[in-house]
Formats: sequence, structure tokens, C-alpha cells
Amino acid sequence: MEKEFYQYPIHLSRILQNKELPLCSIGESISQNLQLIIISHHGEHRYNLTFGCEIWDMDFDLIMSLKLWEEKLRKSLEHSIKENEKRIEKTDIEIRISEVEKVFGNAKYASVKRKVDIFIKAQIVDSGESYRFNTDLYLSPISYN
Repeated sequence: MEKEFYQYPIHLSRILQNKELPLCSIGESISQNLQLIIISHHGEHRYNLTFGCEIWDMDFDLIMSLKLWEEKLRKSLEHSIKENEKRIEKTDIEIRISEVEKVFGNAKYASVKRKVDIFIKAQIVDSGESYRFNTDLYLSPISYN
């Protein structure tokens, strides 16, 4: 029997209306869970304090070198994925950090943000298929004149 995976976000109103919830593939389900791990702060999920990663603790950390920052985040994600996403194995995580400057419209101010690109390669446990995931985040809103 093939497993069913529900698409995130789950709309509880559909259950109350006796409607089916949208389903997704195992790859989409894993991607949704990885995205939640990345955007969640440790301790945010009160029934699982290991869910999440340290990116939000490191957001404004300007003292640490970028290489150390990348490695600390990589290790945090590696640990959290191992604990909270059992459907993948042989996980390889790559983190790239850059600074991006944006000027919005005719504003006199530019916004400088730290862009974090996250690349994850793994293998799906049940099928042995290759799995790839990538996302990017913009952190540390700094403005200057």
C-alpha cells in the first residue's frame, strides 16, 4: 500500500466540510518538512524541542566569520534533519552566504541583507531515489543612507 502525504498547509475547514485534503508526493512532503525545520526556532514546537534550527539565533551575529557561520548552520541543520526527517538518509548539506543590496523604488536608502542559500542532497529511504532541495532566505535587515 502506497503511503499518503498531505499537502501543507492543512486547511482544517475542509475536514469540517467532509472534503478530502489535498495530497502530495513524498518528495513534496519532505520539502515541506525541511522548509518548516529551516524556518522554525528550536523550542518553538512544544512537543519536540529539537525541531528547528539555529539560524534565528545566528541572524544578527556579525562577529563570527562567514565560514564559521555557514558551518555552524550546516551542523545545526544536519542534526535537526537527522532527528526530524527520517524519510531521507545520506544527507549532504551546502550553505552559501552572500550580502545583497536592494534599493526599493525611489527610496534614498538601500537595504542590505544577508542571503543564505541552502542546498540539500539526500536519498529517500523507502525507494533509494535521489532527492534534492534548495531554498534561500534573506536575513539581517540593515539600512544605510
